[in-house]
Amino acid sequence: MEKKSLLIIEDNEINRNMLAAILQDEYNIFIAENGRDGIEILRKNLKCISAILLDIQMPVMNGFEFLKYVGDDSVYCKIPVIVTTILNSVEDEKKCLELGAKDFIVKPYDPLIVRLRVENTIYLRECNGIISDLELDALTGFKNRKAYYNDIDAIENDKDRQNKPVGVIFADVNGLKEVNDSFGHEAGDELIASVAGNITDIFPKAERYRFGGDEFVVLSYDTCEKEFNTKADKLSELWNGANPASFGKIWLDHSVNFEKAVSAADEIMYMNKSRYYKDKMHERRRQTMVDTEETLRKIESVSELLPGGFFIYHADGDEQLITFNHELVNLFGCRDDAEFIELTGNSFRGMVHPDDLRLVECDISNQIKQEKDIDRVKYRIVCKDGTVRNVLDYGRFVHTEIYGDVYYVFVNDIT
Repeated sequence: MEKKSLLIIEDNEINRNMLAAILQDEYNIFIAENGRDGIEILRKNLKCISAILLDIQMPVMNGFEFLKYVGDDSVYCKIPVIVTTILNSVEDEKKCLELGAKDFIVKPYDPLIVRLRVENTIYLRECNGIISDLELDALTGFKNRKAYYNDIDAIENDKDRQNKPVGVIFADVNGLKEVNDSFGHEAGDELIASVAGNITDIFPKAERYRFGGDEFVVLSYDTCEKEFNTKADKLSELWNGANPASFGKIWLDHSVNFEKAVSAADEIMYMNKSRYYKDKMHERRRQTMVDTEETLRKIESVSELLPGGFFIYHADGDEQLITFNHELVNLFGCRDDAEFIELTGNSFRGMVHPDDLRLVECDISNQIKQEKDIDRVKYRIVCKDGTVRNVLDYGRFVHTEIYGDVYYVFVNDIT
């Protein structure tokens, strides 16, 4: 049977060695000389530490400060802390208990009492864990979706909590499928855990949930929107290089309408994620694409002879059309190019039915992730007379010297 692990936080070397000697036969031992080092060890080994033995009088970060830090964290607070010190007064003992300490071991140490108190504390934690683990994600230490809905229900029935402002983050891991396919699911789990660790570093006191396989929700109860945005900016800066995840954020002046807020944050996250995959695909195709200038010139020159609609548009945020044939104008029921441009705003986004735009972007992103060179999507268009048509679109990204990054697209009416 695998040994459980303990974290001993003690600045006195003799006391550290004595506790380790008493417990090392039954437990794996982590050692820290002050509270700050203890937090770092806890962060890296959260899943395996069963209990913490904590001295109070220490440099850098003392025991009271450590207890307050872990007590304010929704995940760390679940690990029981046993205070190992000579308490000077009843007030000190009360303070430790108020800050979340579960038990005390008085110096000098009696080996039998030390072992029994540690064993009993872990046993009680595991009994409670049978219930709490049903709402806790084992990989990240975050609460799970079930816990999220339970917490939201509790907030909706608590008027005091509803009056508190809250910032909402919805995050989604980038490239998880590629990591799983290339390096195995263990590597994928490491990526998920790494993203969760980043979120914990920036939002240590927030309520953090693993909402799905690679999705996270964060509820950060900050004093103002500026404070929340500063944290979100730090998270964005942290991910700017490797870019392991995309996220969206929403600020609420009151803790209500969480479902709408999370959905809105999800929408923003999705747009950021689409940009991530598009940028990734564009970079890959820039590196592998042969010169297409002559091909594009030929296509443009014969576009009026092609069956169905044809157009080329800029592969950027505006997605402005560069050229199109008369069949596309006819497809939209327009009399001439000017009427078509007025109807669509001369952009690809303006051609797609508003209710289908997000689905189109999602479909394209999924095909990009599968590294397909031709993106095949279906969507609706609204013609000049208000009628709706269904179309099938075949698009390909190319990099050109004339226009830069573009998509050229063939589209046919399938109504």
